[in-house]
Amino acid sequence: MSELVTKKVLGELVKKSGCTYSVDNIITIFNNRDGKHSNKRLVSLLAQLFKPIPNGSKYVELYAPSNAKESFPALVMVLNRFASDLKHAHAEKTNSIRQQQEEHPVTQPVVKIDTIAASTESVHKRGSLFESPPLCSTRISPDQVTPENVQQIKEKIVQATSGGVGVTRLSTSAALPPDGIIAPHLQNRPYFEFSHRKAPIVAWNFNYDELVPRQSKSNVAAIPVASQEPIVLKEVLNCLIGVKGSLIVPKKCATRSEEGLLLAEMEFQISNQLTESCSDMVKELLPLATNVACVQQFIEESSILEGGVVLQALRSVLKSIMTDYFLSIAQLDDLRCRKGLCMQRLLQFLKPVFPTMEELAATVADIRRTNSRGGQVLTLLHDRITATSGTSHAQRVLVHLIESAAVPFMEMLQLWIYRGVINDPQQEFLIEHSAVELTENDLVDYWEKQYSIRCDKVPCFLAKYADIILRTGKYLNVVRVCGSADFQPVANGIDNGCVPEDSAKQLLRYKHFDQSYIDAIEEAYNVASSSLLNLIMNKYDLMGRLLSVKRYFLLQQGDFITEFMDAVEEDLKKNVDSLHPIRLANLLDVTLGLSSAKYDEYHDDLKTMLLPYGIVTQISKIVNKEDAFVDTLSDTSQLKGIECFTFTYKAQWPVSIVLNLWTISKYQMLFRQLFYLKYVERILCRVWIANNETRRFAPNPAKLYRSAFTLRQKMLIAIQGFESYMMIEVIEPNWHIFYQNMKQVKNIDDVLNYHQDFLDQCLKNCMLTVPDLLKPIINLCNICIKFCDFLANATFMEPTETFSERVEQFRQDFTNQLMTLLRKITDVATLSTSERFINLIYRINFNSYYSEANEN
Repeated sequence: MSELVTKKVLGELVKKSGCTYSVDNIITIFNNRDGKHSNKRLVSLLAQLFKPIPNGSKYVELYAPSNAKESFPALVMVLNRFASDLKHAHAEKTNSIRQQQEEHPVTQPVVKIDTIAASTESVHKRGSLFESPPLCSTRISPDQVTPENVQQIKEKIVQATSGGVGVTRLSTSAALPPDGIIAPHLQNRPYFEFSHRKAPIVAWNFNYDELVPRQSKSNVAAIPVASQEPIVLKEVLNCLIGVKGSLIVPKKCATRSEEGLLLAEMEFQISNQLTESCSDMVKELLPLATNVACVQQFIEESSILEGGVVLQALRSVLKSIMTDYFLSIAQLDDLRCRKGLCMQRLLQFLKPVFPTMEELAATVADIRRTNSRGGQVLTLLHDRITATSGTSHAQRVLVHLIESAAVPFMEMLQLWIYRGVINDPQQEFLIEHSAVELTENDLVDYWEKQYSIRCDKVPCFLAKYADIILRTGKYLNVVRVCGSADFQPVANGIDNGCVPEDSAKQLLRYKHFDQSYIDAIEEAYNVASSSLLNLIMNKYDLMGRLLSVKRYFLLQQGDFITEFMDAVEEDLKKNVDSLHPIRLANLLDVTLGLSSAKYDEYHDDLKTMLLPYGIVTQISKIVNKEDAFVDTLSDTSQLKGIECFTFTYKAQWPVSIVLNLWTISKYQMLFRQLFYLKYVERILCRVWIANNETRRFAPNPAKLYRSAFTLRQKMLIAIQGFESYMMIEVIEPNWHIFYQNMKQVKNIDDVLNYHQDFLDQCLKNCMLTVPDLLKPIINLCNICIKFCDFLANATFMEPTETFSERVEQFRQDFTNQLMTLLRKITDVATLSTSERFINLIYRINFNSYYSEANEN
């Protein structure tokens, strides 16, 4: 069913049902390209349309089992069945009326036999004079016209003109199977295929399989040789334009390509009545007829919209070439009529046409064989131009083809790089648009997945610039979404804010020997990237927001972190399941208001968060590229609040392009490690204050605490060493490099790359990308916390021998864990060029203190 018929049937249903949707809206809904309409909603809409139709429920039931992604083909199938049922009902009604008229006949005027005979004779004469092939299946051979079947001829003519059932009508669209039901091999085709197209019979291309063949009435063998040539010459000229003859009979044979597609090839059978010399000259001309038939077949098969605008443009230029060819054949035929043409001269005149038509036939055959569309067609043409570099004439023809076929493709490209808009109804452009909803802070998917490159649709002459083309349109999309005043669309789909004045006057065109379009693409990219960069750096103050993130996640705002830990320390000691996120959020708001962070204009974007897993699990998710910021069902009964607490940041669009969830998860990793170390440091310092109670003990009992105080100091030095290493030797130098790079960025992708490099370097040098290094650090912190808990309770106990043994056990555990960590850091440092790991070893194991003690 064609689109026009579909709209007509839907229009009748909408009018009868009183549906509020228009026909175009219903087609858009059932196309369901973004998948947001459920099958249940589509079924209910269809039920509303068929509500006033008798037995309309059966059509709804016919549609109901369909998949929501295949909604539009299923709708067409239902409308096909509905239209077919209406046609059958109308036919039955017409037959019943005819039967009633036969039962009650009306007096008809008597037609004289002489009149019938006269009309029969005129038909006979017209049939004998008409020498061109028949145009419809209603043609009757002159020998069959008798007074008895005149009425039969009249009925066939009436059926042919009124669209009666069973008559093949002339149409430029593909023929549908009987009953209007689409054949299984035609349903749900993901792309246009030439093998599923049936060429219409409106073109002279030997397309008369369903028609009555002409019968040869002349015996050429009985004619003198000198008189045979004009007859054969006429047959050859007819064959060269696709007109079927009697001496040269075309035969189509199907061959299977390497991809399994059936391709029709034209062969010719020459009558044995011709002389050997004449037959040889005809055989020399027949390859041209075969190539012409191949080109004509391609022109007809690519006539529908599903082929895409590139194929339509190629078809148009091929039609103009074939028009010139037919004009040449017409001139040769005129020369034949004036007795100025013979077979030798015909062969001489057509020799220059042979290589051109052969190249055209080979080109369209490759396109049909590969089912190429869009950029694939341009790549194929470009490759053939390269392959025919030695033959200048064939190369000029192919250059003309590719430059003409590339016009609509370059128009789509121009619209994309100058406005960031895709006008690609047949999915043949090199950029693909995926419908991703813009949820708050989930715009990492928008930036990465909203637009992507169709690698198979990229023309080879744009392959090096595909990434630039993609980013140019993406930049303009952000500028348009943000409503920048610099983005002002003008006529012809070009923007004043994104296109220079001299470029706006000319359209983007592909020239094979002139690559000025590359300069236009690069210029559009530079303008778009600078526009977005100025927008996000100046209007939305990207660096100010990055500094705000650094203050909180990397513990640069010292007074805020101290006051916040004072407020939430008791809560974070509890089990994570017993914590109330609202209380933590309120404590954060209070702390922000009391500290100097209240002067930060972006502090409202900082929020608290409790993750359902520890820091080691989160780093494993990041390393494995899993969703480290999505809640998962896990056992949190053994996790404390300090192990699961972190900050998050609600950046608004377009800053969220840089501060997306994936980036925030990396900041969270650094924050959780620093926050945990700061928490352990506070506990160790608090124990030092509490241990002043031991001064009241007698000298001998106080000696028992010396080993505990020594171990506590070793722990404090180690924790502070880790903390200062991360903040002073890793984060600050890398931030300084990042800050200097941000002063010379040219586009937003440079910003993203520099920012990701900064975070990756920090995570790597802070040992957060290797779980084998992170686990010993976490174990050290846990040993310190358990030791502090032991000392806090032991302060109020009488010193005994058991106390000394417990302290010694903690010392051994701490030393062993620390040595294990140092050995692993040494192994990693030997494989890495970074010197910061060595600095950490020198900082903790200063003067080989632990190494020598372990050897002793």
